[in-house]
Amino acid sequence: MIGTCRDHEELAARLSHTYHVICPDSICCGLSDWAHDKKKDPGLATYAAIARDLLCQLGLTSVRWIGASKGGGLGILLGSIMSECQISHLILDDVGPGFPEWLRQAAMKNIASPPHFDSFTKFETYLKDVLSKGGLKLDDKRWRRLAETWCRQTDDGQFTYQNDPALANQFSLHGQDFDIWNHYDQITAKTLLIRGEKSIVADHEVDMMRKRGPKCTVHNRDGGHVDLLHDKCLQGVIINFLNS
Repeated sequence: MIGTCRDHEELAARLSHTYHVICPDSICCGLSDWAHDKKKDPGLATYAAIARDLLCQLGLTSVRWIGASKGGGLGILLGSIMSECQISHLILDDVGPGFPEWLRQAAMKNIASPPHFDSFTKFETYLKDVLSKGGLKLDDKRWRRLAETWCRQTDDGQFTYQNDPALANQFSLHGQDFDIWNHYDQITAKTLLIRGEKSIVADHEVDMMRKRGPKCTVHNRDGGHVDLLHDKCLQGVIINFLNS
């Protein structure tokens, strides 16, 4: 939910040898605008409208979609409603059609009231501590790169997350975004679920995803919910799936 187009830049660079890669900052994140309508814009419906408009402007009729977290939920939604540009292959990185209520409440609180620090180094240390506990393992160079792309400096000189706190309104105002099984059941794309070792996708949900809708295949990876998809072996799995 707080990522940018830079999160998976190593994978994007590798895929660019074969594919035309599109990875914009979504609204409220990175260098994109913050919400104009703070109640409406954070919902998947607005994200879907923007994505469809972008793909239309590019004249695309078919895409392969890789979505992590909210991007995966958006892929599920588009996979069921977007007829003008078919999703042929759908990769969901540690996200399913449901979302645990406890995590929904925690995410809403953390995004609405992010911590602020008086130095970039303190922000970087905090980010590393939080994501390490969640299962993310990076070398020092990647931690620094992630901190640089996830951080912004406020007008008063403090350092905090780069995303718009209005993103929290998705959790409080768009409950339909967290139960999208009706959309998953309509997907025709070949679908792969990449599931973290410390996953937010419960075992029973994985079983249902294998049996319903596109009957996804599952690949288990190390780490938790947040992952940069930078591991070369994992990238190989992704490339093989996209080429299938």
